[in-house]
Amino acid sequence: MAKITRFPAQSGQGPEALEGLIRKYLAEMMDDPDSIEAVAERMMFFIDNYLNIWFNPAFDLVVPPMSKEQANALLLSLEKGVDAAAEQINTMVNRIIIERLFLEVEIYQNQKPVKRPRKLL
Repeated sequence: MAKITRFPAQSGQGPEALEGLIRKYLAEMMDDPDSIEAVAERMMFFIDNYLNIWFNPAFDLVVPPMSKEQANALLLSLEKGVDAAAEQINTMVNRIIIERLFLEVEIYQNQKPVKRPRKLL
């Protein structure tokens, strides 16, 4: 049967690996360790709440009686279709994570007070 993989797609990688990847991207975008920590924390909250939900789609497929060869061909076709759909879902989730990362950086930077030079009299 087809297998749906979660972000990141490489097997054996869990939330710690994802958090490390997010922190790596943030380090390339931001200099301040406090800002990296704040945004990484918000990203992991987002991922834990919205993207780590295992979803197991189910559907009823009524098929007429068929030969074993036809059944095998149908099963192979279904597996290919489900694998293609899983890949599209994985790509969509990856894009959502990236968009959210940029949004969180922007939110953090807009909330951070801007230091202005003192006026000299």
